[in-house]
Amino acid sequence: MAKYIFNTPVLTNYGVYRFEQLTLAQAKVLASGALSAVGHKGAAEALSFLLGIEIKTNRVTVKMEIGDEALVFRLLQRLPEGAVLSREDTLKSFYEFGRLERLS
Repeated sequence: MAKYIFNTPVLTNYGVYRFEQLTLAQAKVLASGALSAVGHKGAAEALSFLLGIEIKTNRVTVKMEIGDEALVFRLLQRLPEGAVLSREDTLKSFYEFGRLERLS
């Protein structure tokens, strides 16, 4: 079973998923030992600050398998096309954490 960190909710493979909201405390637990798949520097820096651990920018392709889970950092507004947020911009945004699990 693999664990990932995403900066957006994304279904990386066909299957049945569960997506549930997490508190910051729960997100910190799930982040432990997870592979970063965060593709934006501002998001990685904001997550590092919020979670208290280093989150590296890592533009990798993930294909979740049954039993895999991901911590999802979800911005609650759609950004204008081409927008790139800094750490500060990201932290000023409305966001939430979620747990995405591939069930089957």
